Amino acid sequence: MGGSWKFGAVTLIGVAGLALAGCTLTPKTKVATPNPCEDLKVSIYFDQHSAKLTEDAKGVLREAAQIRRSCAVGVVDVTGLASAAGSSRENQQLSENRAKAVTAALGGLGFGNVRFDAAGAAGAVTATGQQEPLRRQAEVIFRDKP
Repeated sequence: MGGSWKFGAVTLIGVAGLALAGCTLTPKTKVATPNPCEDLKVSIYFDQHSAKLTEDAKGVLREAAQIRRSCAVGVVDVTGLASAAGSSRENQQLSENRAKAVTAALGGLGFGNVRFDAAGAAGAVTATGQQEPLRRQAEVIFRDKP
């Protein structure tokens, strides 16, 4: 009886193995792969009161440019932003300088068709209604050709 049990267990394992092996031959449904050539938005953050690109910001721009190289980019929109700290004139100038810094970096990465805008608007408002200077950034949108 002991020998027959071993034989039965080996047979059972063999049958289970074949059944599982059959599962790998079953066609799998593919998950849709995201299109790398859809409009891509990235945010570039700056130090307070600065329009100088940080090394991290340069890395984000390089990575975004690399992703978009194989795509038919129609235009790149850059919007410079500034926080509510300081005068509105200073914030407008800082916003423009941030947009220009990103635009220049994109030009160096091969993107010459860049439109830029600046918005020296107030910072974001928290859930409690408190204003926070969270807009030390430039928004970059790579737009595909229609």
